[in-house]
Amino acid sequence: MTLARQHFQKHQAKKAAVSAAEFGAMQDMTAYELQMMQLNNDRQRLKQIQAKDAKVVLKTALLPNYLPYIEGILEADKSIQDEVFMTILVWCIDVGDYAKALELAEFALRHNMIMPDAFKRNTATYVVETIAEAFLKQLKTDAAVDISVLEHVEQLILNPDLDPKVLDMPNQAKAKLYLALGKATVKLIQSKDEPSDADLAHAQSAEAYLTSAFELDEKSGALGEMKAIKKFLDKFADRLPKQPEPLLNADGSQVVDDQGHLVYKTTE
Repeated sequence: MTLARQHFQKHQAKKAAVSAAEFGAMQDMTAYELQMMQLNNDRQRLKQIQAKDAKVVLKTALLPNYLPYIEGILEADKSIQDEVFMTILVWCIDVGDYAKALELAEFALRHNMIMPDAFKRNTATYVVETIAEAFLKQLKTDAAVDISVLEHVEQLILNPDLDPKVLDMPNQAKAKLYLALGKATVKLIQSKDEPSDADLAHAQSAEAYLTSAFELDEKSGALGEMKAIKKFLDKFADRLPKQPEPLLNADGSQVVDDQGHLVYKTTE
């Protein structure tokens, strides 16, 4: 695709999104219709392929054709429903382009965009669960894992600027994310025999993630790893930073300062 064609598609998509937000649904817009025609053709091509890896190869090759349109939608920044946009979000996850997928996911959640009819899960659940499952599968191998992707997913579901309603999902989905974060953090530990301070910090973070996974879903598979990492931390308890002791009121509740922060005893 030439640069001129890319620019044209981006401009048309932005124009269509602005018009749709003001006057009606996206399916009334020519730019959207053209992209839907292309998407339906590409879906038919994908249906002819059975092997998952081969589908990924084709999706990777097809994605650049849609990016100018997607960039136009992002620039318009309007609340619309767009099956092309949401399908490309799914494809980005499928091919492992998590940076782009999470950019689109944040946009979709901010504008309360829904998944295509073929998907039973809502947008937040699909994004969190699908990425977490992909990483849990990868964590069973010796392959390197980019934990920053999982951290980005956590930041997404904790984003205070997003409507809590669009972030609603089953506990099991969140548990998978925290299980993946815990396992990925355990992998960062360089030595369990002579751990560095960084190793111990990773272990404490892993324990927190695994505990969250277990509390969300006792059947998440976190319990075994949680016990193992606790045993490791207990072995080196004398090297762990001391937790501050809370300052208590007469009734046993913790003291809170004027700014609403919990107060702890000062060490001499």
